[in-house]
Amino acid sequence: MAHHPAPFPFNEEERVLSLEHLDVLDSADEQAFDDIVLLATTLCDAPIALVSLVDRERQWFKACIGLGVQETHRDLAFCGHAILDPAEVLVVEDATLDPRFASSPLVLGPPFIRFYAGAPIVTDSGVALGTVCVIDTQSRQLSERHALALQALARQAAALLEARWLGTQRAKQLTQLQDQFRQAEQSQNEVTPLLDNSRGISSLGMLTASIAHDFNNLLQSVSAAFQLIRLRSRRPVDVERFTETGLQAVEQGRQLIGYLMSSVRGDGPELICIDVTARLHGAQSLMRHSMSETIDLTFDFAEWGWGVLCMEAQLHAVVMNLLANARDALNGTGQVHVSTRWVHVEDDLSLHQGDYLVVSVRDNGPGMAPEIAGRVFEPLFTTKATGQGTGLGLAQAKDFAVKSGGDARIDTAPGAGTTVSLYLRILGCIATSDAVQAV
Repeated sequence: MAHHPAPFPFNEEERVLSLEHLDVLDSADEQAFDDIVLLATTLCDAPIALVSLVDRERQWFKACIGLGVQETHRDLAFCGHAILDPAEVLVVEDATLDPRFASSPLVLGPPFIRFYAGAPIVTDSGVALGTVCVIDTQSRQLSERHALALQALARQAAALLEARWLGTQRAKQLTQLQDQFRQAEQSQNEVTPLLDNSRGISSLGMLTASIAHDFNNLLQSVSAAFQLIRLRSRRPVDVERFTETGLQAVEQGRQLIGYLMSSVRGDGPELICIDVTARLHGAQSLMRHSMSETIDLTFDFAEWGWGVLCMEAQLHAVVMNLLANARDALNGTGQVHVSTRWVHVEDDLSLHQGDYLVVSVRDNGPGMAPEIAGRVFEPLFTTKATGQGTGLGLAQAKDFAVKSGGDARIDTAPGAGTTVSLYLRILGCIATSDAVQAV
């Protein structure tokens, strides 16, 4: 029986152009993608894992564990079949019994594929670029939780591809700007608009660095959740809980990339009126996994149903930043408390008169001296060693609070711990079910 390659998807030309637009094919190895295949092999206990991108005539591996090649012909690609249905994980339990693959040279010869499971890497527009897949030389089955984990890793790969493209575009813009400055050195009239452009690109750089900072925190939560899955794989209830935490972090990462994309396009983020307390209550598991087991994290969500105008992805990112700062300050052990409360403000120098929802993160760490506390909200100011902090987290927290109609404040002293409070302007009361509040 002759081997028959997969047919082309109905949107093949759009799919290939989307892949080529990302300018990732034949690029060098990158740690973020290598981490994805490492997690895939660990989670599914498979010897081979790939981040495979399906080009016009080949499948090329952005990351690979267990194979000694960088690409194969598209006619032989199992992933060519997987991208036909972007919403599903393609599972081949025994390739020798599947008429699509039984005569494949990759089944009859090295690497003697028997089992395959591939989750499509899908863009925001629904185009499948390739897969995150695992392969085994033994026939086997794939559990539902492992299928969900593969889909989560595929979503993470899609977000990384978008973030990689944004970084490339920013580098090109900076290069073009430098060339323009060199050409306009002698003309003041030409230099003035270029300076305005430079300021815009500088703002984009700050935004990109800020999102990368938040994205790194989310990746840490994903990694922690999946490591716990591996440790608790014999306890299905724990596996389901930790998988859900990982999926929450992946979704927040996707929202952050969407926010960065909208800012680059210039149409701004989508602001909505949300119940901040309800959103934070739903993210407790994710917040707990951002802490070490030796840190006691507690919550007091006392105020429900108050509507604040903001972007939910930024809310989660800012609170995760504050938790990361508290964790680092405690140096491995201590207490962190997250709370919400209602306050009415009058005669305040930085806040308009009215009602505010205050989100606070308090730790019992060493605290800060006044000269340090007075600068913590400055962009790029950090007390951490080089490479360990960007100085963007608290600056972004203040920016988020100001854009939500309020302000950010810090209460700290040497030996007295630190409390960072976000004052968010309340627009009014929105519906919150009693069932949610009772949880």
